Amino acid sequence: MTPTESANLALVYRYFEGCSLGDAGILRETLTGDVVHYFLPPRFPPIRGADHLVRHWCKFHRLLAPTWSIDHAIARDDEVVSEWSCVWTPVDSGRRVMMRGSEWYVLAEGRIREIRAYLIDDPATDTELQGFPYPERGFLAKD
Repeated sequence: MTPTESANLALVYRYFEGCSLGDAGILRETLTGDVVHYFLPPRFPPIRGADHLVRHWCKFHRLLAPTWSIDHAIARDDEVVSEWSCVWTPVDSGRRVMMRGSEWYVLAEGRIREIRAYLIDDPATDTELQGFPYPERGFLAKD
């Protein structure tokens, strides 16, 4: 792995730390000003611009108490791909739900410029691969 690829992986892990903590400062330091975050579910339009994306993740943190984890990541040149887990609490439910997904990151000048999130979110149930041995592989688990 090249030094750039190592730095890019570290940056994506730092971004996830900012999401998990709802820390605007950490998030801002990882994003380009013109970042775009695309989502697979049609009900989530793209989020454009660092300020908007930072507000989104800080609100997500306040409302849903997420715990994020990158379970696996690969870097090549200025791209990173991650497989992640997020345990969160749907509003007014008190019930923790597991959401899993994958994201593709495009980096520029040492920051994240584009995120493409592939996920299914369902506040009624966990969204996981059926029969996959998550605990045995060291993936995030619900408490």
